[in-house]
Amino acid sequence: MLSFQSTHAAMGAERALGPVVPVKTMPTLRQVSASCGVSLRVEPRHWPALRAFLESDGLAREDYLLFRVEDGIAHPLTLS
Repeated sequence: MLSFQSTHAAMGAERALGPVVPVKTMPTLRQVSASCGVSLRVEPRHWPALRAFLESDGLAREDYLLFRVEDGIAHPLTLS
């Protein structure tokens, strides 16, 4: 899951990621407090493509937070 500081950043990320990986817009989980309330969900099978896109600076790193969601719990992830 990608969480964003602004709705504008979330919408831009959705457009940028669309050709690379399928994303679904979803409300941000309550436990992720630093967010505009809109997140993008990416299925685990698409994580390698998402990671490659993010590592190529496809999105500005300050625009998003990355989480793995398991059993409804968000676990922060880093790319390094």
